Amino acid sequence: MAKLPPPGPGKLLVLNAVAQALWVTCGRPGQDVVHRRAEATGRCAEVLAPLIAEVLAEAGVTPAELGGVACVRGPGSFTGIRVALATALGLSFGANVPMAGLDYLPLLAATAAAKATGAVVAITHARAGQVYLQSFLADGDLMPMGAPQALTVAEAAARAADGAAVGPLWLVGEGVARYRDAFLAAAPLAAVLGPEYDSPSPAALLAAAASASYGFAPVEPLYLRPSDAEENLDTIAAHRGLTRRDAEARIRQAME
Repeated sequence: MAKLPPPGPGKLLVLNAVAQALWVTCGRPGQDVVHRRAEATGRCAEVLAPLIAEVLAEAGVTPAELGGVACVRGPGSFTGIRVALATALGLSFGANVPMAGLDYLPLLAATAAAKATGAVVAITHARAGQVYLQSFLADGDLMPMGAPQALTVAEAAARAADGAAVGPLWLVGEGVARYRDAFLAAAPLAAVLGPEYDSPSPAALLAAAASASYGFAPVEPLYLRPSDAEENLDTIAAHRGLTRRDAEARIRQAME
């Protein structure tokens, strides 16, 4: 398969809707950056487009002048990911600029690596008593120590504690804050980074966007676990008088 090209020379637009808040970032590494946040619980579709327009106006760039559009593809909020990817695809198609997908947990780890060395474990909330987790070795370069996973809190705490075998252990992400006692019980010597590290920094976002591969095909989401609707499909289908097959068809249609 041919290697996809890097972005163009213009400013990069990065969309992040994997958590309750939306983040839109525009700039290039080492240059002036516009980085804006908006609360969007249950309102991602109506908040994202105006936020993008505000950021582009402040950055002094039109969509057609962008070097590329990068979108965080997960793991995280199913609705936020779908809305952001669809918006990025619309911008890419409408302005004829390429798009790329970015993974969320490496972005958190890269933000933490500005302070931490050793093992960095990025942990975010996945609902249904689970978290998303990925471990990294931060020693100059950031190297993944395994694939991202959706785990129970107990499984994640044990997995995070394993990171202490390679050096100082740092935990980052809002999943740590939510289940702090469980993680520190498993790894009492771990350092927990504060809430200012719970979202990727503008520098981490733009560095990842600048090094990503771009194209014009839709970016595949990274979900890691079934949606709540899929996990409770039999109950939902029965309540609405549908067969499981009909309910599955409706879910597929909604996610296209």
